[in-house]
Amino acid sequence: MCGRYVTPEEAEIERYWHIGSRNAGRWIRRGFNVAPTTLVPILRESVGGQLELLPARWGLIPFWWKEETPPRFSFNARSEEAASKPMWRQALHSTRCLMPAVGWYEWNERESVRNPAGRLVHQPYYIHPADDELLAFAGLWSVWQSPSGEEVLSCAMLTRAATPALEAIHTRMPVVLGREQQDAWLAPQLSPKEVAALVDKAGPALVGHRVSLLVNRQENDGVELIEPLPGDK
Repeated sequence: MCGRYVTPEEAEIERYWHIGSRNAGRWIRRGFNVAPTTLVPILRESVGGQLELLPARWGLIPFWWKEETPPRFSFNARSEEAASKPMWRQALHSTRCLMPAVGWYEWNERESVRNPAGRLVHQPYYIHPADDELLAFAGLWSVWQSPSGEEVLSCAMLTRAATPALEAIHTRMPVVLGREQQDAWLAPQLSPKEVAALVDKAGPALVGHRVSLLVNRQENDGVELIEPLPGDK
């Protein structure tokens, strides 16, 4: 499961995906400890075929959801079962998006350290592209109308088994799309086999290093969260 990640500045997204300032809302700042249920940037294809940058709630609410309270734990969608699960099936078929990121965090369950209170906790790692380019998680989006009539745009990131390079840190990882795969992921006409093929081939060169336990507290949000611990530099 990926429950925290780092988002780019709005200008970085505009430059990297060549979308110009037509979508600029100046609502995006770099977040170093982004957590589920918060607003995150997504890129999707507009009706005219152009990329548009929008804020979405991280935690998908399917359009057919009838309860007043959004579903819990809907921020990650397992790619192995997304095509068959009602929560994800329609979005995987027709409403896919990119979730721009700089990197993400995972907690190594096989490596324990003591927190300031003396309790044993899992060691957090920061994972990012080896070349420090921006990356894009394969995402799903949906628009839900709340009981009060408010339209809520929401999203989830697709996950997969970790690649050999990362499996020592965690068994799961987001589906990270390479530059050459992103247009295909957003294409409206994509068969289930093509979707599965993109997931299987996803994954640029990624590296990870240990980081401070500061990331364990959601209110902490600064560049120091991604700094490697001594010995990991």
